[in-house]
Amino acid sequence: TISWATSRKCVSKVEYRTESSPQWLSAAAAHHGLVDADTTYHNVPLTGLKPGMRYVYRIVSREIVDFKPYKVGFGWTVTSPEHPFTTLNAAKPASSFVVLNDRHEKVAPLTASLNSVNWTNVDLVFLNGDMLSDVKDEAQIYRCLVDPCSRSFATKIPLVYVRGNHDARGSFARDLLRYFPTDSGRFYYTLRHGPVSFLVLDSGEDKPDDSLEYSGLVSFEPYLREQVKWLEEQIQDPAFQQARFRVCFLHIPPGKRPDPKFIRHQWLLDHVVPLLNQGKVDLLICAHTHTYAIHPAGHDGMNFTMIIGGTETVIRCDVTADQIRVNATDLSGNPLPQLPPVKPRAGE
Repeated sequence: TISWATSRKCVSKVEYRTESSPQWLSAAAAHHGLVDADTTYHNVPLTGLKPGMRYVYRIVSREIVDFKPYKVGFGWTVTSPEHPFTTLNAAKPASSFVVLNDRHEKVAPLTASLNSVNWTNVDLVFLNGDMLSDVKDEAQIYRCLVDPCSRSFATKIPLVYVRGNHDARGSFARDLLRYFPTDSGRFYYTLRHGPVSFLVLDSGEDKPDDSLEYSGLVSFEPYLREQVKWLEEQIQDPAFQQARFRVCFLHIPPGKRPDPKFIRHQWLLDHVVPLLNQGKVDLLICAHTHTYAIHPAGHDGMNFTMIIGGTETVIRCDVTADQIRVNATDLSGNPLPQLPPVKPRAGE
């Protein structure tokens, strides 16, 4: 899915082709027989793409200045530069991905972190929640998050957004999925690339639903129980079971927390960790605490390694059939304590 915003209401399309072909194809988004139009946000899915293929695309937006039932008035048409991307490929023997988290709208440190990354061979980028402190409007999403990422990688490398608890706060939080659309239409889903089957989970808010901070406007308990039912089914899926590695993303780390106000850590430990153990997850990547940490397998009953990214941590994972090599660095690119290579649990 190619996603962007325009400063005026438009109807839009994506033109794309394989890198070796001169012939452009065209795709537009439509729902219930109507092409998406008269909007400033645009999400165009490209279907029928071949795995592991390099494509070139450009976006085309046509302004709508007058929208009448039988006559639409159009204004300017703008076309973006061309950008390349390579589709995901489950058969790829090796892959690499980068993880950032908890930047809380701090654009300069985010930009510095992105500039410190060696983007060679990076296939995916996961933003593991709380990239904003609360979600106010479209301009904030672009200024603090999308624009820095697009200048660095997001026009050519897929961006995967993992919702954090702060991403559920603010007057615009209910519109967030509009800017980071998923195939499932949910904040939890799976994807597969190379030797890895990825689980992207939503940890919800960190306090009980009836906490005063939420003003009676959240209902995470039933939502998270629904996600657990989905997870029970997902870990039985043959495609998930047969992957060489299984990597899970979860913003709030499971664990024991002495303060009873923060219930989600223990809830995840009680309800999600047993399923991750059963599904033989190899690596859990979390965030939220703002402090970089490594918890080896066996910690709090987890049969897998958990790594927690700090507020200025960049995590890069290079995966082959034999191991996941995790490299964590600080804001300046200096190495942090390293995790030993993660070996597959699939043969257990």
